[in-house]
Amino acid sequence: MTSNNHSNSNSVKKRRVIFGVSIPVFLMGLVSLFTDISSESIQSILPLFIIEIGGSTLVLGLISGVTNAIANVLKGITGWMSDKINKRKPFIVAGYSLSNLSKPLIGLSPSWEMVLGLKTTDRIGKGLRTSSRDALISYYAEKKGKAFGLHRAMDTLGAVFGSLLAFLLLFFAWSYSQIIFFSIIPGLIAVALILPVKDVSPEELDKKYKKKNHKDKMEKIDRNFIKLIVILGVIEFASLDVVFLILRAADYIPSDLIYLIPIFYMILNIVYTIFSPINGSLSDKFGRKPIIIIGLSILLVSCVILAFPIEVSLFSVVLIVIIYIMHGFYLSSVDPISRAYIADLAGKEKRGRAYGYYYFSVGFISMVEALIFGYLYGTFSFTWAFIYISILLAVCIVIFAITDFSKIVKKS
Repeated sequence: MTSNNHSNSNSVKKRRVIFGVSIPVFLMGLVSLFTDISSESIQSILPLFIIEIGGSTLVLGLISGVTNAIANVLKGITGWMSDKINKRKPFIVAGYSLSNLSKPLIGLSPSWEMVLGLKTTDRIGKGLRTSSRDALISYYAEKKGKAFGLHRAMDTLGAVFGSLLAFLLLFFAWSYSQIIFFSIIPGLIAVALILPVKDVSPEELDKKYKKKNHKDKMEKIDRNFIKLIVILGVIEFASLDVVFLILRAADYIPSDLIYLIPIFYMILNIVYTIFSPINGSLSDKFGRKPIIIIGLSILLVSCVILAFPIEVSLFSVVLIVIIYIMHGFYLSSVDPISRAYIADLAGKEKRGRAYGYYYFSVGFISMVEALIFGYLYGTFSFTWAFIYISILLAVCIVIFAITDFSKIVKKS
């Protein structure tokens, strides 16, 4: 009798929702929110800080490319490991802890080499947690598009607060170093919030939904799924790292108004926050592919605009704000929906591995992309760099548009 009551109590708890998603998904959203307050208060000024301590455009590409590659390669390894040991939470807790304790130390860095080392440590933390976190979200989600959309919206809401915090502290004459070190406070809150989230194994989910087909546990990822991962990786190759958008924004505003850049970054993240759940829900109804294509097309238009030189004026300020808005919409159309796409096409038992393969391929591709873009930007000009990325984007949009994944979705 007591056992039945306990079971019913657990069942009620599992059915409780906040903003249309389960409590664990909402909690993981809060963790991402506070982590991004910490991360994005740094990110919105990090390129300026690196230039201040002697870095260059190529160095920006190096730091961004190498650290993101390490993070994504680790996502691949830890995704496989989480499936192997059937545990998600240890990777999530370790990852958030490592990131939120290491990145504030960037503010104490006397050289870009030390920034590279600390940023690498931060990205190792991201690599540890991301595949397991995404797998856990997909397990707790009834509607994956909505769950990932809301999670990314909360994540990006943290970026809004983080960039606003950076702006306010810059306005009150805090140095870049002081702002970066201050980020430890929201980071510690994020680590505390992840602790109540319970781990869930595929076996427990099968018991919950009374699925006893053991053949599912041998489910493999087929060639068509690998094909999707490769194409999504190529799209990543044609993406624009926000580091270079921040750097390019400095050409659109007077030098004495440089503190406005965190505000531009905040606008980007507000757009992302608003449209992530909207686009996620639309992708649940109308399919992932059309939303991703729309987002990539908007990025293409913004990159073409950024390729042209411009004189600083009121028009240039308005234009760069519009470009940041476009970039925010692009991110909301591609980032969460790509992850939901992966969840659609992978079986429950292999979602950790699926996200792992995805991030693993993206890791190497994004490193090469950032280095090439940074080299072209610094050696030739921003014009050549943005022309290069625009051509790549156009090709990738065509490839993605003509590839048919409908059979795989039906099979899933």
